[in-house]
Amino acid sequence: MSTKKPNVLIVMSDQHHHRFMGCAGHDVQTPTMDGLAERGLRFSNTYCPFPLCGPSRMAFMTGRYPSTTGCLTNQCHLNSDVPTYAHGFGSGGYETILSGRMHFVGHDQRHGFDQRIIADCGGTAYINPVTGWKLEKVLGQLIDTPGMGRTPLRKSGPGHTGYHAYDRAVTETTVNWLHERGRRIAEDECESPFMMTVGFVSPHCPFVAPPEDYALYDDKISVDDLPDPQLDGLHDVHRAIRAQWKLEEPIPVEWQRRTAVAYHGLCTFVDRQLGQIITALEDSGLADNTIVVYTSDHGEQLGEHGLWWKSTFYDGSLGVPLLMAGPGIEGRGRIVNENVGLLDLGQTLLDFAGVAQLPNIDGRSFRSLIDGDSGDWPDETISEGTGRAKDEAGALQRMIRRGPWKLCYYDQMRVQLFNIEEDPLEHNDRWDDPACSDVVNDLTSRLLEGWDRDRMLQACRTRHLEQRFIGEWVKRNNPAEPDPVWYDEPPENSILDMPDLS
Repeated sequence: MSTKKPNVLIVMSDQHHHRFMGCAGHDVQTPTMDGLAERGLRFSNTYCPFPLCGPSRMAFMTGRYPSTTGCLTNQCHLNSDVPTYAHGFGSGGYETILSGRMHFVGHDQRHGFDQRIIADCGGTAYINPVTGWKLEKVLGQLIDTPGMGRTPLRKSGPGHTGYHAYDRAVTETTVNWLHERGRRIAEDECESPFMMTVGFVSPHCPFVAPPEDYALYDDKISVDDLPDPQLDGLHDVHRAIRAQWKLEEPIPVEWQRRTAVAYHGLCTFVDRQLGQIITALEDSGLADNTIVVYTSDHGEQLGEHGLWWKSTFYDGSLGVPLLMAGPGIEGRGRIVNENVGLLDLGQTLLDFAGVAQLPNIDGRSFRSLIDGDSGDWPDETISEGTGRAKDEAGALQRMIRRGPWKLCYYDQMRVQLFNIEEDPLEHNDRWDDPACSDVVNDLTSRLLEGWDRDRMLQACRTRHLEQRFIGEWVKRNNPAEPDPVWYDEPPENSILDMPDLS
C-alpha cells in the first residue's frame, strides 16, 4: 500500500435489505454494487447497532452503543462533545465533508465534519416527538407514507417522490464536489486527503419507485414471489407490532406485490446514484487513491414474518449491506463471512487510514478481516433495540450474533434463538430446543455482561420526557434552521395509475 494516505468515500443509503444486491445472489439489478464487490470485499454478515435510523447512525458515527450515547429514538440529539469518526479523521489531517443525510437532530449538524455541502432531506434540523419532522413540502400528498402502517403499502407503485428528487440532488452535489476536488489536486491547490460521507434516503419508503425502475420488475414479480410470513411461530413482541400497525387484518396481495416491485426498483435507483458518484471519482482522477464503502443504516422486512419496515431483530431489518474497495483492499471478489457491525466500521476506516482510534468506544476495528486474517476477531456483534410493550415487558432488547448463532433477548420475555447458517430466513426458533440450552445460556450471559437493566429503563423514561419537553419548545418557538433547504420549489409527489390518494 502507498504511504500516501488514502481518501475515504462512504456512501450510506437508508433501509436497504442486505440481500437485495445482485452480488448477494438476489435478482435485483445493482451493477454498481456488484462491481464494487467484484473488485473489493463483500461482508455477508453485517449488522446495524439498532434497527432504526437515528440510533443506528449515531452509533455508527461514534462507535458507541445506543445505550451508551443515549440515542434510543429518532428524536434524540447526539451530544456535541461525543467524538465521532469525523472528528477522528479531522484530527488525523483529513478534510471531512458530509453530503446529504445523516439524521443529526438539533442545531449541531456537523458533529466533526468540516463542511456539509447539502442539507438533510426534511428541511428542518428538529424532529418533534409531538408533530414529527416537517416533511410536508418534501413529500406532499405522500406525507403519510414514510412511517409504519397500512397506508405505505396501499400507496405503492410507480411514480415520483421528494425522496427521489433529494437523492438526485445529493448525487449532483457530490459529483460536482469530486470534479472540483480533482481539478484542485491536478493544479496543486490542495494536498490533504479527504473523507466524504454521502447520505441517501432511498430505498426508504414511500414504496414508490421511478417509473423506469418500477417497470424493470413489474412483469417479473408475482404474488407467488411474496415471502411466506410463517405467522404461527411469531414471538409476542412481533405480534404486538402487527397489532399496533393494524397488520393483523389481511393485506391485499396486490398491495404487497406493488410494494415488493417498488422496493426492487428503489434499490436499482440507489445503485444508479452510486454509479454516478463512482464515475465522477474515476473521471476526476481520484479513484486510484480512494477507498469506497457502501452500506446502509438498517434493513427492510418487506413482508418477511408478516412485517414491513424495521425495528425488529430479524435479519431483514437488522442486516445491512457492506461493500469495500480501493487501495489496500486485497482479495478481489472475496466474501468475508465473519460477523461485524456498523459499530465497528468507523473505527476500522480510521485504522486503515492510519488515524488514531476514538476513545471510550464499544466497537473495534476489523482491519484484520480486510487483510485476510480472522485469527483475533471474536466473530460476534451486538445490537440493541427498544419496544413499546405492556408492563414494560420487552421494552428493552438486545441481540448477539456469534458464529452461526443469533440470540434475541427481550427483557422479562422469552428469547429467540436461530442458527442463521442453517436457517437464513429465521423460521426455526430453537429457544426451547434442549440441544441448544448451553448455547442459550452462554449467549444470554455474554449479552447481559455489564448491562444494567434498571439504568437503561430509567434512561428510556428520562429521554422520553426530555424529548417531549424539547418538542413543545420547538413547536412554540420555531427555532432557526442551521442549514438552508435543498430545494427551490417543493418536489413532485405522485403515483402513476393511482389517481385517488385520499
